[in-house]
Amino acid sequence: MADLLVRLGDRIRKLRKKRGWTQVEMAEKGGVDRSFLADVERGKRNVSILNVELMAKGLKVSLSQLFSRLYL
Repeated sequence: MADLLVRLGDRIRKLRKKRGWTQVEMAEKGGVDRSFLADVERGKRNVSILNVELMAKGLKVSLSQLFSRLYL
């Protein structure tokens, strides 16, 4: 499970950086705390699906896009 959290965090970080956003900007857009986002990006948080949905909306991607290919 920890590996999945790391891959999800990496996906969120890559999408955030692709948009040129800082963690502060992403946290504001996603409606989460910056330190929470930092923990998610490092795979240190077992994040709820509701918080994942907030971050996906902030990134303007669907949940299916966010989770796509996490197992490849």
